[in-house]
Amino acid sequence: MRFISHLDMTRFMARAIRRAELPVWYTEGFNPHLYMTFALPLSLGFESDYSVLDIRVLDDDYDISTIPEKLNAVCPPYIRFFDVAEPMKKAGDVAAAEFNITFDDNGEIAENLNAFLCRGSILVLKKTKKGGEKEIEVGDKIHHFSLENADGNTVLKIKLPAGSTENLNPELYLNKFFEESGKYYCYKINRTGIFDTNGKPFK
Repeated sequence: MRFISHLDMTRFMARAIRRAELPVWYTEGFNPHLYMTFALPLSLGFESDYSVLDIRVLDDDYDISTIPEKLNAVCPPYIRFFDVAEPMKKAGDVAAAEFNITFDDNGEIAENLNAFLCRGSILVLKKTKKGGEKEIEVGDKIHHFSLENADGNTVLKIKLPAGSTENLNPELYLNKFFEESGKYYCYKINRTGIFDTNGKPFK
């Protein structure tokens, strides 16, 4: 699933909602579209244990507690729905995301990675909306991080700014680290949380 683009995932979810026969709201007009919004689109190549999808049901008396079961019944086993609730926040209130990054390194990089993330300044190149690049400071943007060892490999847990105001991809840090160290390691990124401006899980 980490190789499925956000656009393809959006198409998939539209089909799944139709197959589940949920009474959802569509836009009006000549070409109606399903009202559906992901709170924070997932980057290509990432896995996620925490994604939030916003839909609108037509019937105020509809038992929304049945939605996860109905969607799970029409989705493959690697796409699961765990909870449903009335929306508390808007997508614009997303402020941070947390990731687990597992390296295939036999524990070799933990010490150097810790030193890299703890230093005061980390300058990286980030693409602009106009297609160019600019150098930005991201060393002071890390909310927190920790390093663990799992089955002999290094696991980085890191929380970074995310959302419409500021969005930092963890690969900005990884690419800079590999560039400076002169050695590259395979890794897997899994998003484990999305948080609002108050630091609470986004719902």
